[in-house]
Amino acid sequence: MSDQSRLFLAAILMLGVLLISWFVTGKGRAPETVQTAQTMQAAVTDVQTEQIVPVEDYPIETQSDVDSLPATDIESNSNYTEKVVTVIVPGDGPGETLVLASLSTTGGNVQSWQLQEYEDHPDQNLGQIVDLAEKPWLVSRSADSSPVLFEYNGPDTVYAGENGTEVRFVSGDVSKTYTFTRGFYGFTLNKVGLDITSSLQSSSIPVTEVQLTEKGYFTASWYTNSHKKEKSESIEGLEPTGNVAWIASSSKYFTVILMPETMERADGYVAPGEGGSAYIAIDDNNITVYAGPMAYNRLKELGRSTTDMIDFGWPVIRWIGKLIFIFLTSALSFVSNWGVRIIILAFTLKILLSPLTTKSYVSMQKMQKIQPAMQEIQKKYAKDPKQQQSEMQKLYKEKGVNPVGGCLPMLLQMPVFFAMYRVLANMVELRGASFMLWINDLSRPEILIPFQTKILGLEGIGLMAVILGVIMFLQQKLTGSSTTGSAAQQQKMMMYMMPIFMTFLFMRFASGLTLYWLIFNVLTLVHQELIKKKLTAEQDDGPAK
Repeated sequence: MSDQSRLFLAAILMLGVLLISWFVTGKGRAPETVQTAQTMQAAVTDVQTEQIVPVEDYPIETQSDVDSLPATDIESNSNYTEKVVTVIVPGDGPGETLVLASLSTTGGNVQSWQLQEYEDHPDQNLGQIVDLAEKPWLVSRSADSSPVLFEYNGPDTVYAGENGTEVRFVSGDVSKTYTFTRGFYGFTLNKVGLDITSSLQSSSIPVTEVQLTEKGYFTASWYTNSHKKEKSESIEGLEPTGNVAWIASSSKYFTVILMPETMERADGYVAPGEGGSAYIAIDDNNITVYAGPMAYNRLKELGRSTTDMIDFGWPVIRWIGKLIFIFLTSALSFVSNWGVRIIILAFTLKILLSPLTTKSYVSMQKMQKIQPAMQEIQKKYAKDPKQQQSEMQKLYKEKGVNPVGGCLPMLLQMPVFFAMYRVLANMVELRGASFMLWINDLSRPEILIPFQTKILGLEGIGLMAVILGVIMFLQQKLTGSSTTGSAAQQQKMMMYMMPIFMTFLFMRFASGLTLYWLIFNVLTLVHQELIKKKLTAEQDDGPAK
């Protein structure tokens, strides 16, 4: 097998693994409707409709001692006045607000949970904020499944402080106490006299992205002895998860995590999402709830291996992905533009991997030089494969050529590429992050010329992907052909087909990944030309020495 064939095989292997990863993570049909987050004012105005929550056949929060409530609180709704408490959770910086939330005394639920730093459907420029409470969370119900009617005697607006600020709902001998802390995307919840189960309904978390194309957009995750995850649409019914350190319902970039506090672990449950986010529940009266972005540093502060929720890839490349992520988020934190960070990353990795590239290209050049001798041996010993192989080995040894020297360094670079693919595809930091000109969201495909309707799954044509295809064609052209006959024809066909296929593929990828691979290949092309000139100069100087 020629070195060009090996190189082609390596490329096919890389594409195969990439495509397997693409389809394992799941690509499919988008939901027919995209729901936007409600504003705080709408959440308060529409409370009379939101307080009627459908009863599901799953464990829900029910009142454990109905007789302890005054009869008028349950039966005489006309005497009951609902109150809505606004909660403001400041960030760590001056003037920064993380969350603007509203809590209702009807069921003691979280009615709205707006993430002030994240825009809903950023590509549509709606000017709305992500509200993770598509349906009310943690609704407490009485024995007849109607919401428990709580009383609240505190201020209408509460600011979360450094040491925690409480919002306490009371109804007779039962109570729910929420505690909010400055700088934390969440709260602790303590229940007294209520059912032990704390739950999040199905479809509680909204779709927040434009042109959704992925299956598995909504998932349920939990941690027993290891992290486990299941697509919302794949859950068949109510499933106990066993004792968990935490359980979560998530979209691609956002999550709501329930963590037990009475003990280290508690019984958890998951159920189908009914077309939306998965139902989750946990059996504990004291829980911590995280409701925010799936940002690595935020989850790391929670502990309990919640960072396993972020998919950095298979175990072989996971640590590479973490190093790349840390470099992007920490070492390059002084750079405000995420596109510039990705370009710096491409330069850095090119420098680190340049010895492999040099070795690969030099080996390919050596293999090209001995192609005539190899073909002669193949013809001479066509009927004696054993002798043919022996003569080939002698030729390799005589010329100092390693037959796998061209593709092995390339294969060693593959884990880095796969790690980059997983990191850039799952970073919430890239969501809505603009680079320059028309590239206004590095988490989505770059589109210079949009289509009215999708064509072959593409939303439009991206310039970076086209340039990348041209560069790949030039790389193959400059490498040259080292085969003859039918093999040369096949190689020529692949010279045209591979760049076209890769262009199509990268038009579907996040523009952050396309930007990285474009810059990396531009640098590789320049590097190859420099190596080629050096080898030519050495050959020209050889006879003179």
